[in-house]
Amino acid sequence: MIDKYMLERDGQIDFYNRVLPRVNPTLNIEDILADNNDGVLNGNLLEFKLNVTDLNSVLFQCVKYLSAMRIKGKPIPSNILIIDLNAATLWVYHSADYLAAIEKPYSGGASKDNSGFIGAAAVETLRYERNAKDTTRLVALLKEDNYTKTHIDENCIVGWAEHFYRVRPTARKEDFLGDDTGKYKKIGEIRKPVIFADYLIPYTGKTNVKFNYLMDKLNDFLLKKNLGAFYTASLYAEKALELVRRAIARVPAGNDYIILDRCAGTGNLESHMTNDELAHTIVSTVEYYEYKVLQELIGSRVREIIPPIETADTFNAGLVTGADALSKEY
Repeated sequence: MIDKYMLERDGQIDFYNRVLPRVNPTLNIEDILADNNDGVLNGNLLEFKLNVTDLNSVLFQCVKYLSAMRIKGKPIPSNILIIDLNAATLWVYHSADYLAAIEKPYSGGASKDNSGFIGAAAVETLRYERNAKDTTRLVALLKEDNYTKTHIDENCIVGWAEHFYRVRPTARKEDFLGDDTGKYKKIGEIRKPVIFADYLIPYTGKTNVKFNYLMDKLNDFLLKKNLGAFYTASLYAEKALELVRRAIARVPAGNDYIILDRCAGTGNLESHMTNDELAHTIVSTVEYYEYKVLQELIGSRVREIIPPIETADTFNAGLVTGADALSKEY
């Protein structure tokens, strides 16, 4: 006889209490519950319902959970398991089949506005209370520890950076973000995953310009401690440029002027400038990978960038030699 539940939580706890001794007796329910979903057990995302009336809607809810996990820099379980507690029925889906949807960001609660999503048929259906073979298969599924590899983009790279530095607290930014352009060449984790080899598809972008607005958030623990965060939001940059233009308007006719941005980062202020204004601008930034992005974005249009070109000694433990605007030498 199949147990019937009035509360989803009761059925969920009963399910875990029965399967965990077979899957991993050292785990408890608190180890499994995370990220506001019903549980991640090895390479499986589980979602429980008292009664499943619309599989596609529940599947889309799971896709949203996986999207949120990816943004946080967490591995994406290979299996999606949807469980109807009162029917003792479980449907198996593969997250790889929904990778494009998982790699989109979503807003609002994962359980809301899920109608209209159309998924493929479940790859397996298990009636785990009625069929001993299905019960054995359920235990085997829950022991699987496989993951779907995902792409790195601007939505998830901060989460993966934080995960990387937690796993390797002494790692430097180049260990995570490094590329083979410039004088200092080091291929980082995003381009050749080692720690995240089972979780990430190698990033194929030649440079890091795609992440220009996120560069300060990708700093390693030491850089964050030494440099802090100097990101200037776009609205503030626009207001600052408005004040700069007032100053330019007061320059006497026939006189030259320069705009000196000593902490340009990746050029948020300069992104709003005209070509004429850029031609009067001198920029620098002390962090090496910001310097490389700055060179790529505006290096050919500004009056000067410090240093003008990269040399063999430009890279200095993640910083740019001679570009520390707070130093006496500068």
